[in-house]
Amino acid sequence: MNCYHLAVMSTFVYAPFNAIREWNERPLAPSFKEPPAWNGPAQKQEYSFPGSIGNVLHDQLAHLKKPTLFNDAGPYHLLCEEVPYSKRLEIMPWDKDRYVNEKEHGWEFPEDVHFLHNESDTQAFITHNDKIVLISVRGTAGDPDLMRDADARQIPHEDGLGQAHRGFYEAFASTKEFLDRYIRAFYTGKQTILVVGHSLGGAIALLVAEWIRRFPEKPEVVLYTFGAPRTGDATFVREAKDLTHHRMVNHNDPIPGVPFSWMDAEYKTLVPSAVLAAGGGAVQLAGMGGILASLVNLKGDDYQHHGEQRHFIPRKPGAGSEAKVLWQPGCISIEQQTCARFAADIQLQGDMPERRSFVDTLSSFGDHSSHHGYSRAALANLLRWRASVIERNGKLFSFKESEQLIEQVRDIEAQIRGWVPSTFAEFYSRVRTSEDPRLAGKTQLELQALFNEARSQISGLAASEEKELKRTRKRLRAQAERVISWRDVFGDQAEREDLDALVYEWLQLADVRKAASLARIYLEPSQPLA
Repeated sequence: MNCYHLAVMSTFVYAPFNAIREWNERPLAPSFKEPPAWNGPAQKQEYSFPGSIGNVLHDQLAHLKKPTLFNDAGPYHLLCEEVPYSKRLEIMPWDKDRYVNEKEHGWEFPEDVHFLHNESDTQAFITHNDKIVLISVRGTAGDPDLMRDADARQIPHEDGLGQAHRGFYEAFASTKEFLDRYIRAFYTGKQTILVVGHSLGGAIALLVAEWIRRFPEKPEVVLYTFGAPRTGDATFVREAKDLTHHRMVNHNDPIPGVPFSWMDAEYKTLVPSAVLAAGGGAVQLAGMGGILASLVNLKGDDYQHHGEQRHFIPRKPGAGSEAKVLWQPGCISIEQQTCARFAADIQLQGDMPERRSFVDTLSSFGDHSSHHGYSRAALANLLRWRASVIERNGKLFSFKESEQLIEQVRDIEAQIRGWVPSTFAEFYSRVRTSEDPRLAGKTQLELQALFNEARSQISGLAASEEKELKRTRKRLRAQAERVISWRDVFGDQAEREDLDALVYEWLQLADVRKAASLARIYLEPSQPLA
């Protein structure tokens, strides 16, 4: 349930707070509506832009209305309950006469308090209730974000936590004052701080979460990321090992492999991969921003992922989000030491199957979408896990699903066995036509040595990967027998006495029933629900 709700929050952060504006435009004050004289105060604060952050959190949730539109994504239905006002996610009230002191310190409007949209095009929102502080960070939305994604130089983390991707780190640094001020004002010491981010927002969210975790108050911090790229080096990952991080990756989403583990260059000098070729074809320039399949790491440790991957994988190749099942490959060694080093070359990235070519994977942005990719897959799996508890006594996969997934792993093994590296003549031709400034001055003998070293390394890694994939098949069979409980499905809400009623009401919604139908999950309202 948390995965589904927070996937929607990772979509929601793409919305404006009140009205669409440029970063250097001042926020607008909320509008006011005159209610009937007998109905409360003289004026009612409101945010009329449909799907905006102010509209959803203030005009709907705070007034016991159930939103279905989050930015332009929907319809989504959260599992909501009616609670006292003090327990609802907070949007600060606004009164130009009462909040003079706040205005003098930069909090003129509620948007200044809850919403960040700065000159680096970094966007985030923050809110809270008595149990949580929720921070959501936006992913790639425009050209500045694309340049940041591709700016893959490593720079030292200011707190001595290894090195981090320069573009991501600078975006994180631009959020610190905004977040610190809110947390100092509203964190009670008892709330869990939930941090969520999609794509680039996931990379920034990781840096944010680890920074907050190290506050003197030692807050409990839980991080959810969706399709996040690699953020820091091995030292950073090691130093942040105690951070709880649920890292969600959609099958065939190319972004979690960016920057590749050898990536460390300025975006103006990105060059075509010329050392190795995939399946007999040259790796091509791909995608906006000029992100390439391979770059040479000039300094520092390899980029690595933090947290164990939770992978949405389709039951059959090519299936949509509604047909994906969630599992934990547990292939950290593959992802960090092997696959990422030749992802574009053997059509395997991290522990994520089926990487055709970098051009093809970037064309699969539907899988990367926070709306059509992650939120839809998370909803389908909330329904699927509930059905697993009811229909299979909690077994994660059916026998048929297990066999379908194992067959996909076997297909990857076959691809690796069939991988053929390019010849030196092909490599030499690409170098001479690529105008790569790092290789242009090399002699033929030097290039031959580079090619031989790379080819030897890739062959050894491919052999090692075959062994790892055999272990992955065994792990998949073991996970098929895993038993999930109501607590796995609903978290700390599983003990609620009214859970049956809440879930029953939710399951009657036409959009939820449609999602279940697309996922081929049979809903029987008369069944015990929880």
